[in-house]
Amino acid sequence: MASEFSEPSTEEIDLTPSPQLLEALGDIPFKPWQCLAELTDNAFDDFLTNPDPDGDEVPTVWITLPKPSDDDPVVSVTDNGRGMSRETLEKALKAGYSGKRRHGTLGLFGMGFNIATARLGYLTEVRTTRSGDPDWLVVEIDLRKLSNNDSFLAPLRREPKPDKELHGTEITVSRLRDEIAEDLKRTNRHRNIREDLGRVYSYLLRSQNAVPGLPDGPLSGRGFRLKVNEKNVAARLPCVWSASRSVMRDGREIPAIKPIDIPLPLALACMDCGHWQNPDLMMDSCTRCDGEDLQHRERRIHGWIGVQRYLDESDFGLDLLRNGRKIRVGDHTLFAWENPDTGQLVSEYPVDLPAGQGRIVGEIHLDHVPVGYQKIDFTRESREWRQAVIRIRGEEPMRPKKAKELGYKTNTSPLADIFRGYQENRPGARCLIPGDGTKAIHEAAREWGKKFHRGTPEYLTDEMWHQAVTHHDEVRDGGGNGGEAPADPTLAGGTLSGRTGLTPLGGNAGGGQPPTMPGSGVAADEEEEEVETEEQRFDRYRRSARKVYDLTGEVSHARLGRRQVAVYETLEKLRDDRERVIPSVTRMGRGISLEVFVYGGHPIFREYGRDPRDYALMEIAQTLHAFDPDDQRFTAVTAEVTQLFPDQRVTDAALRERADSLLDTVRQLMAPVVIKDAEGLWNALPQPCRLQAERDAGRANPSLDWSSAVKDGKFTPHLDASGIAFLIEYAPQSFLDGVVFQTTWATWSDSETKRRQVAQAVRPLEILNAFMEEKGARTRLELSFLRLALDMLDESIARRDTP
Repeated sequence: MASEFSEPSTEEIDLTPSPQLLEALGDIPFKPWQCLAELTDNAFDDFLTNPDPDGDEVPTVWITLPKPSDDDPVVSVTDNGRGMSRETLEKALKAGYSGKRRHGTLGLFGMGFNIATARLGYLTEVRTTRSGDPDWLVVEIDLRKLSNNDSFLAPLRREPKPDKELHGTEITVSRLRDEIAEDLKRTNRHRNIREDLGRVYSYLLRSQNAVPGLPDGPLSGRGFRLKVNEKNVAARLPCVWSASRSVMRDGREIPAIKPIDIPLPLALACMDCGHWQNPDLMMDSCTRCDGEDLQHRERRIHGWIGVQRYLDESDFGLDLLRNGRKIRVGDHTLFAWENPDTGQLVSEYPVDLPAGQGRIVGEIHLDHVPVGYQKIDFTRESREWRQAVIRIRGEEPMRPKKAKELGYKTNTSPLADIFRGYQENRPGARCLIPGDGTKAIHEAAREWGKKFHRGTPEYLTDEMWHQAVTHHDEVRDGGGNGGEAPADPTLAGGTLSGRTGLTPLGGNAGGGQPPTMPGSGVAADEEEEEVETEEQRFDRYRRSARKVYDLTGEVSHARLGRRQVAVYETLEKLRDDRERVIPSVTRMGRGISLEVFVYGGHPIFREYGRDPRDYALMEIAQTLHAFDPDDQRFTAVTAEVTQLFPDQRVTDAALRERADSLLDTVRQLMAPVVIKDAEGLWNALPQPCRLQAERDAGRANPSLDWSSAVKDGKFTPHLDASGIAFLIEYAPQSFLDGVVFQTTWATWSDSETKRRQVAQAVRPLEILNAFMEEKGARTRLELSFLRLALDMLDESIARRDTP
């Protein structure tokens, strides 16, 4: 018997993660560009932390993507960084382990690396070497082989290198997942990835001050180089007014660019996990990971807020960066004020006409604020995030009158200062908005912005926009006769008169020829193909759409705000700003109005059986999610929004309620038709249908004169689904062809085709009738089947109000 004083026995267990875990990481919803960015982050981290960079060698990352003709597609990411030692490499590849210090880094080499590579494919090879090392270190991670062997022992081999001065890391992923390989081979996919990466790494990729008027210094970028299939990734630059431009408010000049540099108190940062400790507390170890390597580090909010040269409904907002990478692009949440008494979020910008379009932009570095593992947002429940919001936008309403009404002092935050100067969109120098002498030319300014982003030299400075600003004031004030409107140098037509509504100063009433573009030799009246405006585009969507009535109406939520929603399913293809076909799109209207369009012909609906309503609900939720003070997960907000639409419930009671509503709509449409031959139609009904209608009328209206109701058609509101179906079969010429149902009948000559048309209109009613008659519990699939029948009935009804 063991002594009670004997040493306890100890054993070791292997905590190496199962290979199945790595393969499961591939199911995490990373888009291909996010995977590439995750691997690029690690290279950029090395560049940022290199204390002794080679001045003759530009820090570069090369990404190679498969071409459509590749039979064995692979993805590789190569850098000319310092490379890794054997020990560092082993730690870097271990799932969930970070071999480098987390503080001040972009990547999460470890979990981030494994998620990215597993999402791309099943076989990964990592090659790395340092300057002076004799060999390349090569590790092959075969997820399927490791899984079959239930082992995580990946072989390491050494390969001699011809030049000992070579250094860097190459990651190659092969056996790509089918959906990844197909996606990467699509037309324009490489261009789109370059554009996505150009947005995310805009700051790190630009070397000198590329924004006219933006202060030099740390904001000028880091000069890294990124290539995709040997093509340079161009940094997407902000199209902002020069800092030399300004407006006057209350006797004070407000420049169009406002630099931000807000130092924060030093705080302890954990060098192991990156967590910032509470600066008000003294501690010896990290409160998150128990790490003991805590060091005082500088914390600073820096960047700039400025004014874009054009308005847009989505292309505006603040880009929020962490260690040089943009985590949020065009974030709008800081434009809302939270009432501390009610918790209600009040959107303060943009509210001026055109409603929903804004131009305040900026780049703000929040290196000390933690982010989520997908790097698509900051951790908004963190203390650091909430403090940053206060420093950037203040705690008071940005609108001075609103602040005064509620008893707040004037908001003096950086964002509020720009807001006061540029919240209005009236044309002319007062608001720095291009105009034509009578109105703003927002569409033209937006077109010029597209040319800026394409790199057209004439549009890189703000001269074109500023000429239109001063021109507007001169025309409005009646001065400058004989002058010309600012010319668009890339248009064959010369001046803006035929393109945007700008009229040459002095007009053209005298019948003289319009001016020509300098050096073009082409008359200004040669019209270019007219560009469809945003309003015209959405009008086109509506013309071919049907309104989804069960998702249309007011949406009100105590925490998320209120919106007047209209949802349309359109036959027109919806496209994003890169001309990619997308399943859905949202448009903010005036006030609280919100329009959602869903393209019913998208493959996700035709081929995968998804419900267009679900995508419409996600669009609504996406809009409200931006104003969520609790920063819940998007899926949680989507669930809350869905619950605001009772018609979307798939329960017996909810479906009966919807069925009653649809049948009432059908009866109302039938009533004026039935009146024309009430007695004939009544006598044609089978006896069970007549008996049911009479009993329903007796319950609903005991004082009704039933004999008169039979003669004047007032029996119609009491017909059940079976009676309605019978009348359609009995007299399709009276109820189809857009009268009660959209199903066509009269134009067909073949009797069999006519019969099928009638059956198509009647079938949902027969399913509905069986459901209404039968009581008792139903399975989820039975309820889903009934919902589909109700959808079919809803879609076939001929509405009086067309969208």
